[in-house]
Amino acid sequence: FCDLSTPGKGFNIYDDIKTKLISRGVPESEIAFIHTADTDMKKKELFAKVRSGNVRVLLGSTAKMGAGANVQDRLVALHDLDAPWRPGDLEQRKGRIERQGNMNETVHVYRYVTEQTFDSYIWQTLENKQRFILQIMTSKSPVRSCEDADETTLSYAEVKALCAGDPRIREKMDLDVQVAKLRLLKSSHQSQKYQLEDRLLQYYP
Repeated sequence: FCDLSTPGKGFNIYDDIKTKLISRGVPESEIAFIHTADTDMKKKELFAKVRSGNVRVLLGSTAKMGAGANVQDRLVALHDLDAPWRPGDLEQRKGRIERQGNMNETVHVYRYVTEQTFDSYIWQTLENKQRFILQIMTSKSPVRSCEDADETTLSYAEVKALCAGDPRIREKMDLDVQVAKLRLLKSSHQSQKYQLEDRLLQYYP
C-alpha cells in the first residue's frame, strides 16, 4: 500500500515501481493503481480484491486513497514516498492501515526521505504545524512558540533528523527529540500522579 503523487507525463513513478516489483517476482495481476478505478463500481471491485488478498500492492495518492478507502483487512505495510503539507494528511494515510478490521496484529509504516533535499524543510514544517495543533487541542493559549510535544510531533522531528546531511545537525536533532520525549514522559507521570492523588482524596478526605 503506497501513497504517491498523481502520475504525470515523462517519468512515471507508478510504472517504475510496478516494473521493479515485477522484476522481483510479484505477479503483475497483484499490483494495482488506484487511479485506474475511475468509477464507483470499479473502485468497489478494486477494494474487494485488496481485502481478499488478490491484489497485494495498491499504489495511489492521499486524495484518491483517503477517507472511504476501506481496504485494511490484510494490509501489512504502508509506504509514504513523500511528505504532504498538512499533518492531517499523514494521519489520513496511516488511518488506512491502523484501523479496526485489520487481521494483522502488527503493521509497519515506512517513510522515505532523501538527505540534503527539500524533504528536511517539509518535515520541519509538519513538525511546527503539529506543535501548534497540539497546543490548540490541549486548550493552551496560542503563543509564538510552543514547547509541548506529543508522539506524532516527535516522529516528524525524527524523520527530519534523517534528512540532515550534516552529522552535527542530526546529532542536535536527535538530542532535541530525546529531551522532548523525556519532557513528555515527565508530563504524563505528573498527570497520573495528580489523578491518583485526587482519587485518594475521594476515599480519604
